Amino acid sequence: MRLQWQKSSFSSDTQGDCIELARSGGGIVIRESDASAVVLQTRRRSVAALIEWQKSSFSTDSEGNCVELRRQGDRIAIRESDAPTTVLATTPPRLRALLAALKVADSAQP
Repeated sequence: MRLQWQKSSFSSDTQGDCIELARSGGGIVIRESDASAVVLQTRRRSVAALIEWQKSSFSTDSEGNCVELRRQGDRIAIRESDAPTTVLATTPPRLRALLAALKVADSAQP
């Protein structure tokens, strides 16, 4: 099976030195970008427990202004990185519905 590696959103090194993650079966494998061998293999739940806030993959602002999310029990917390004390909370189904509506609205734009 060929793994599809994804650069961690926490890796900001422009030289390519970063942490990469990939799904492997029911788990996650982690490696350093300049090492082809897997460094760590773990469960998805274990990786999620290590990440307090995760930057949205749609946030590309190099100055750090981005949307961040984290799971809090059965809810999803959302904040803007430049206003970290203002946090919205919702449920995963409501967040999925919001994202779907935003995609429809975006595709309707000329």
